[in-house]
Amino acid sequence: MTSVLQIALLALIFLSFALVVGVPVVFASPNGWTENKGIVFSGVSLWVILVFAVGIFNSFVV
Repeated sequence: MTSVLQIALLALIFLSFALVVGVPVVFASPNGWTENKGIVFSGVSLWVILVFAVGIFNSFVV
């Protein structure tokens, strides 16, 4: 179970970094929001799911 937690946490870290870099780029580009809003919402949804998954996995490990 520890390895599952580590993989989920690593995915959360990488996705967080991608969102921190990617969302301002989307907002700064012309017509970026209208063309890429689905990708941003998908990334944010996946981030929320990973936050809850890491919390649930952490309760099993500790």
